[in-house]
Amino acid sequence: MNIAGRTVAIVFVLLIIIGLGAATARFVQVDEGQRGVIITSGAVEGIQEPGVFFRPFAPLTRVEILNVRRQTRQISQNVASSDKQLYDIDIQVDYSRKTDPESIRQMYGRLGASDESLNLQLDGFISDALKSASTGFTLDQALSDRGGFAQRIRNNLTTAPGQGQESPADQLFVVIEAVKVLDIKVSDDYARLLSEKANLEVQIETEERRRQQIEAQQANNLFQAEQEAKVALTQEKGRTAAALEAASREAQVRAIQGRYWRENPELFDLRTRELMVEMLKNGNIWFIDPNTNLTLLLNQMATGTTVIPNPSSGQRTPSQPEAPAAPVTPAEPAPATP
Repeated sequence: MNIAGRTVAIVFVLLIIIGLGAATARFVQVDEGQRGVIITSGAVEGIQEPGVFFRPFAPLTRVEILNVRRQTRQISQNVASSDKQLYDIDIQVDYSRKTDPESIRQMYGRLGASDESLNLQLDGFISDALKSASTGFTLDQALSDRGGFAQRIRNNLTTAPGQGQESPADQLFVVIEAVKVLDIKVSDDYARLLSEKANLEVQIETEERRRQQIEAQQANNLFQAEQEAKVALTQEKGRTAAALEAASREAQVRAIQGRYWRENPELFDLRTRELMVEMLKNGNIWFIDPNTNLTLLLNQMATGTTVIPNPSSGQRTPSQPEAPAAPVTPAEPAPATP
């Protein structure tokens, strides 16, 4: 065979090899949010991270694309509460597949790469978790504490039912991202009862606020009364102290005057005459008992207080001011006889 024939044969063989390589080569683009499961001869060979997978002469190799993005499931179901009330509830569960290679291997071996297969089994677990959670809440509690209700559902999905058992999330190799209670639908009768209860709670709250306002007003009035009583007591104490001080000063003055009069009879006699002049200014004539202390009587009458003498004991008892005795009009003098 000449050189030209051999060259043609080599080129032909190369073309056959290239054709076989191209026909049996595996080229797969793995995007973010995905993982590639490399399967050779029916067994999982490895996990392909996001990027390009290329392998020539691999007729028995294929790459299954696995979705590891966050996904959402919504479940609507009729359940019974702990107080035997039936109601419809809508919940949402966000989840994603685990991304470590071992979990992906086991997941593929148990569930495959299809989202439909995973969602079918996950829906069953969510339904069971929802029924179990509803028995731990009354309908009123479920309506008022949706966060707690959702947390109970999540715990049922992520907690193992018993020792040595796997939780629903671990069985499906998923991570429960979030659980939300979207809506709770009750019957018309129960909705009416809830409305009446809400109105009653508003009335109770209104009455409670009114009671607090009344108590605050009463406390304020009591405080004001106490303050006014303290002010009145302080003023009365002040007046009493002033009166006592005035009486004390007057007693001291009178004691000094008495001492002066005892030491100076002339002053005593002068004071007696001054009082008589003051008493006789109106032109009246007074009849006085001989046992009366003239100075004391004149002094008391000048100050507006009357002293009633007691001749038997010589003591004088002070009394309220009385009207003076009727004055005796002096008789007109008889005409002189010539």
